[in-house]
Amino acid sequence: MREPNEHAALGLKCARAFGEIIKVGSTRGAARFLGVTQSAVSQQLKLFEEMVGEKLFVRDRRGLIPTTRAIEIYNKIDRYFETLVRIEKEIIGSFGSARESLTIAAPHLSCLLFVPQLISALDRTEPDAEFYVRAQGYDQIAQSILTGEADVGISRLPLDDRFFEWRTFTVSKCVCMMSSQHALAHKGEITADDIAGERYIILDREFASHHTGMMLEEPVKVRTDAVGFVAGYVAEGLGISIANEFIAAQCALFNLKVVPFLSSATYEYVVFWRLGSAKTLLREALVNAIESWVKDVGLRHVRD
Repeated sequence: MREPNEHAALGLKCARAFGEIIKVGSTRGAARFLGVTQSAVSQQLKLFEEMVGEKLFVRDRRGLIPTTRAIEIYNKIDRYFETLVRIEKEIIGSFGSARESLTIAAPHLSCLLFVPQLISALDRTEPDAEFYVRAQGYDQIAQSILTGEADVGISRLPLDDRFFEWRTFTVSKCVCMMSSQHALAHKGEITADDIAGERYIILDREFASHHTGMMLEEPVKVRTDAVGFVAGYVAEGLGISIANEFIAAQCALFNLKVVPFLSSATYEYVVFWRLGSAKTLLREALVNAIESWVKDVGLRHVRD
C-alpha cells in the first residue's frame, strides 16, 4: 500500500504525462518531452484513466484524439500546474536573493493600456520588481485573489467584505461610445430616446447592469465576453456601446467619441486584495500609482 505522499506524487506524475499527451497528440512525443520511455508514459496514462474512471482518448490515424471529458480535465489541471510552477519559483526564490514580485489580475481591456502604464510608473522606483499580469473577467479576478493566484485585483463593486479588502480609486458614470462619424457624435449628452433604434455592441453578461431602469428593444449586433473589447467593434461603426468613464478612458487607442449618457447608474472601481493578506510596499506603491493615473486622466476619485 502506497503512503499518501507517494500516492499524491504518482498522481501528479500521471497528470503531467496526460497533459503532455494532450499537447503533442502521442505518447511518443510526450515521452520525448518528459525524458522518459514511451512505455512509462503509456503506463502513467493508464493509471490516470483509472483514477478518472474512464477512457480519455480515441486512437485513429492522426494519433490519440482526446475526448470532450479529456479536454475539460486538461483545462483544469493546466491551471493547477501553472499555480504549482509559480509556487515552486516563489519557494526557490525565498532561499535566493530577495526579489519583489506582484501578480495583478485585471479586466482584459485594462491590460492593454492601464496596467502597462502602472507598471511603467512602478518601474521608475522599483526597477528590480517582477510583475505577472492576468487578464480576466470580474468573477475570475475575484477567484484569483481568493485562491492566492494573484496578489491584487482591479475590479468594481460589489465585492464580498468577508473575503476582500479594497480601496476605491474612481466612481464612474455612464457614457455612450460611438465612432467619431456617428450621427449622435456632436451631442453634449445622450438620452435613452436618442439611441432608440441603434444597434448595440455589448458585454453580454453585463447587459442588464448597463441599462438599469431601461426597457430596450434595440438589436444587438455583437456580444463579447471580454471587458472593454466592445471598443474595436464600435470603432468599425458596427454600433454604439453604453459603458462607463473608467472603461472609456482606456479606449483612447480606438479614437472613439465618448458622450455622457443620462442614467442613474454608477460604477465604483477598486484595487483589492484578500482579507488579512500581508501588506507590502509594492502593493502600496501600486495603489499610489493607480491614484496618480486617475488624476492624470481626469476621472473622479470620490462620489459626486
